[in-house]
Amino acid sequence: MNAELARIERVGGSLCLDFVNTRTSHFDPAAREYLAGYVDLLEWLRGCDDGLGARTATQLAAVARAHPRRAAAVFARARELRDLLQRVFAARAEGRAPTPADLDALNREAAAALAHRRLEPGAHWHWRWDDDDALERPLWQVLASAVELLQHGEPARLKQCPAPDGCGWLFHDGSKNQTRRWCSMRMCGNGAKVRRFQQRKRDAGG
Repeated sequence: MNAELARIERVGGSLCLDFVNTRTSHFDPAAREYLAGYVDLLEWLRGCDDGLGARTATQLAAVARAHPRRAAAVFARARELRDLLQRVFAARAEGRAPTPADLDALNREAAAALAHRRLEPGAHWHWRWDDDDALERPLWQVLASAVELLQHGEPARLKQCPAPDGCGWLFHDGSKNQTRRWCSMRMCGNGAKVRRFQQRKRDAGG
């Protein structure tokens, strides 16, 4: 994995939220993008605990090299999916329902993705994807994660790093008392504390 992708903090608590957080800010229209193309998406997913295995990522990279236009089209869809999930989860974090258009779009995307899952028998039955070479496989995994979180996640623990000091990243607050405020202290929390301290000094005439 290249150094830039390795530096991306995965603070969302689930694959779908970390995917939504692959730009530096949701409040800044000119925010920097971490993923520049389909191969970056594969590399990023390889670094996620519930992302792609090395073999599948290598297979998909080979398919992408053989079909660059298709790979570019899937990556464009990934960007659209990220924006859709950002709107849906931001609304949920605020206690609102998504717009009817976003709900319809999410239902269409989720139904198409989950149709590619098959039950695999064994000592513990599990889901598997029916096509390891499908360029859409990363999108399927993100959508499966989103459906799982929407079905079983605790709404009160879904939060958004707040404006004006935060970046708008979404995360699951796993703290005991649900007191987490920032995506991470390194990215936003420490800077916000410094700015508040400096403002108090100015207000006090220091």
